[in-house]
Amino acid sequence: MHHATAKSRVPSGSRPTGGLWRGLTDEQTKTVLAAARLHKYKTHQVIFRTEEPANHLYLLWRGHVHFYRVAADGTQILLRLLAPEDVFGLGSLVQDSVRYIGTAEAMDSCHVLIWDRTSIRRFATSYPLMTANALRIVLHYIGVFAKRHSALVTDTAEHRLAYVLTRLACRTGRLLSDGLEINVKNEDLASLADINRFTASRLLKKWERKGALQKNRGTVLIRHPEKILACDRH
Repeated sequence: MHHATAKSRVPSGSRPTGGLWRGLTDEQTKTVLAAARLHKYKTHQVIFRTEEPANHLYLLWRGHVHFYRVAADGTQILLRLLAPEDVFGLGSLVQDSVRYIGTAEAMDSCHVLIWDRTSIRRFATSYPLMTANALRIVLHYIGVFAKRHSALVTDTAEHRLAYVLTRLACRTGRLLSDGLEINVKNEDLASLADINRFTASRLLKKWERKGALQKNRGTVLIRHPEKILACDRH
């Protein structure tokens, strides 16, 4: 896909510290960031699609991104809701050419830093910690999906949705005076919890009646997470 060629404009003094950058010196991090290009994506703009060659690595700087696959019946199965400082397109670090395992689509106005495959592989060779960190990220994702599969077999729909809500609140929630607000739709919550939209809507209404949360169009305001986590596991 076509990407902007303008120099990145990372705010002075603002540097990613975790994930792919863990253990790198400030100078090394600055060197890697200086090689990136900034691209701004509009809401619902596709960044890359499933099975396209993994020719770029991405760092989400601002905004949120859906990472999903499309089932045979056309249903979008949400694999991950990406938040600022998340890295994606890790297949670009592999020596042999591989393809993206999912589609990345901007949920809102996004600023994304992009490296081409040649440059990011050169940095990974120069800074072996980046390769180790990439492996750590991949293992984390495998762990997340293993836990998700296990929950599908052993946990109730209510417990899975409660887990998804509280994890999203921790990762992407915006602290307000009366709770944590998450930008998420019912269908996205349903997909992440591996339940249907009707079940998700029913459970959200149940928690809303209990005063645990407030559901608005495209957002969920969590007021009392303990009332959500108090759901029966079985």
